[in-house]
Amino acid sequence: MLKNMPSAKVLQTFECSARLGSFTLAARELFLTQSAISRQIKGLEETLGFEVFIRDNNRLTLTEEGQVFQQVVSKALSEVSSAVERLRKGESRRRLFIALPPTFASRWLAPRLLSFRDICPATLSISTHTNLNYSSFGEYDCQVGFGSEELGKIGGKVLFPEIIIPACAPSIKEKILATGSLKGIPLLHTLTGTSRLPYWEQWIDRCSDPVITPTAEKIAEGIEFSTQDQTIIAAIHGMGVAMVDITVASTILRDGFLETLGDPVNTIYGYWVFSSSARHKENDPARIFYEWIQDEAMKSIIDL
Repeated sequence: MLKNMPSAKVLQTFECSARLGSFTLAARELFLTQSAISRQIKGLEETLGFEVFIRDNNRLTLTEEGQVFQQVVSKALSEVSSAVERLRKGESRRRLFIALPPTFASRWLAPRLLSFRDICPATLSISTHTNLNYSSFGEYDCQVGFGSEELGKIGGKVLFPEIIIPACAPSIKEKILATGSLKGIPLLHTLTGTSRLPYWEQWIDRCSDPVITPTAEKIAEGIEFSTQDQTIIAAIHGMGVAMVDITVASTILRDGFLETLGDPVNTIYGYWVFSSSARHKENDPARIFYEWIQDEAMKSIIDL
């Protein structure tokens, strides 16, 4: 290897001059002066130890050595350009693997994904889960978990707390308010594994002025669903009264598909985000997603 290798800038100047056969045309393409082009080529020849051009008035002709050198330089610059382009596309469009609770994915994340696409064109692969080992990242670039503050002790960062409230279709609410009764109207429950989440008991205990106060018997005979999303869908279709998270179900409530009964109360749970972003540099899509989802979570709390 030469002790003083030509710079990439000088090699680009040579390639352009050789391709166009003119210092004047090369100067226009590279936005340089003709004298600057001439100086760079002279310096290149001094570094190489041989002439690359035969100068005949305003005409440039490659020497035999120059012809060989042009082929090498043109190929090298083309490969560098292609490699840079591939790396840029690979970085911005690589596939991100995200794991999320089902209802969070469908009700909270999905309506907001377009805003992420506006800032990062990465391809997303979204998987849902109900019980994930949040402390081991494996194939996932980012995970969202649902649980208590214990998740914060293993590296999770809180997105927002769970705030629950009874909600039902407008026609069901009208019937409840008119009769003051839940007779003939079932309560809708969400399961965790095979156990029912004690949302109704928590809400009755913590709500200062509940509109409805179902009995333990009424709560026990309610209809159970494996995800809150299924509970929400059932409530929208008038099947009964569901206990929903006001942040996750915010678009459903805002658009009037469900109407609330009483005041909201906090549970001991919330949504937490985990990321392997420490392994990624500033502009990596995984880091961008990790920071974006926290910003969106903050906005969703403010908008409540």
